[in-house]
Amino acid sequence: MAILFDLDGTLLDTSRDMYTAASKVFAEEKLPTIDYATFRSNISFGSKKILNAVLYSSVKTEVERAAYIDYLMPRFLAHYSDTKFQNTLAFVGIEELLCSLEASGIAWGIVTNKVQALTEPLLKQIGYLERSACVVCGDTTSKSKPHPEPLLYACNLINVNPSDCIYIGDAITDVQAGKAAGMRTIAAGFGFIPNDVSPATWQADALVNSPAEILPWIKQWLPSTL
Repeated sequence: MAILFDLDGTLLDTSRDMYTAASKVFAEEKLPTIDYATFRSNISFGSKKILNAVLYSSVKTEVERAAYIDYLMPRFLAHYSDTKFQNTLAFVGIEELLCSLEASGIAWGIVTNKVQALTEPLLKQIGYLERSACVVCGDTTSKSKPHPEPLLYACNLINVNPSDCIYIGDAITDVQAGKAAGMRTIAAGFGFIPNDVSPATWQADALVNSPAEILPWIKQWLPSTL
């Protein structure tokens, strides 16, 4: 049995450091600013989607926006790395959950679309790199979520059947990937979710509004392990 987590918006609140990086790029390019609340709620769509939203009114064609975003991305990622992730924290209740899993001998791992060059330094800073049974990043496998390949790869790394795994994430793509891999899924309603998006429509096996609500579901599904 294993519990697999998405990273941004599920295990960690990475929004402040990402906002700092994006704000620097916007200022350098004299682009319109985006307020923190709007930025935070769109993180799960990825950095390119956030930049696209900012550029939508000033760069008219989709092709031009895509080219401009490709031009900006290396600088955004560099600024993000430069933050040293000093303002990134685990969501309240996550540490207690992980300690409960570890005390019960249940492996937990991370499957994220974030690239390895950013993921591993971040996890080292937080102290999760050595604790996690596996870390699968956006560039670890040939396909990324919502494709199930990263989740199946994680199962191979820790020698666990997908049917014995639970995947937890704050985006519909997490639920889609988990289901396609044959896992139970939990939608993290506390994550980076836009106001006009309802996690209840994602058809996850469970929906939680805080990390504290995750363990009861695990106990219900795995009563002999906890």
